[in-house]
Amino acid sequence: MVTTDNFLLQHPPHHQHSTSSTTTNKTTFLQINLRKSEIATSTLLEASDSHNPSIILVQEPYILDGRIAGIPRSWNQWLSKNNKPGIISLPSCNKPVFLQSTVNSKALKIQTEQGPLTVISAYSSPYKNIMETLQELHSILTDIGDERVLICADLNAHSRIWGYANEDTRGAQVEDFLLA
Repeated sequence: MVTTDNFLLQHPPHHQHSTSSTTTNKTTFLQINLRKSEIATSTLLEASDSHNPSIILVQEPYILDGRIAGIPRSWNQWLSKNNKPGIISLPSCNKPVFLQSTVNSKALKIQTEQGPLTVISAYSSPYKNIMETLQELHSILTDIGDERVLICADLNAHSRIWGYANEDTRGAQVEDFLLA
């Protein structure tokens, strides 16, 4: 389990495409929902310049010919089976290892100063049953056992815990998943 002692959360500037980044001594993670937008990809490139991440966890990327469009070819990328979540590793990342791909999630293992870390990108459409995505995440977590993990997901779920004024059914389901 990754604790806040291992990570420093950096709050991003407010703009229409929400991003967040997490930093360890040598490994920086950036999470962004690109909303299937070519323009948002330029936001990703700007955020990459300012945050200098090693790993980018994306949701709803703009896809052309089976690849995330608009990113440098030197960036490795892995997409889930439905192309909604993905993971990008920049050349600064030390040889990520592919673990698992499901319909709604993608998992890689990387080496950090604190040891191996599994990183997972996930997405659940607001129009789909969130339990499918949560079950996929549960399966990945079961497979990796007690190893450290970082999950970056856009689950389209509202909860007061993560800043919404209200809570919806999806938010309650995610809360239950996190507390299990």
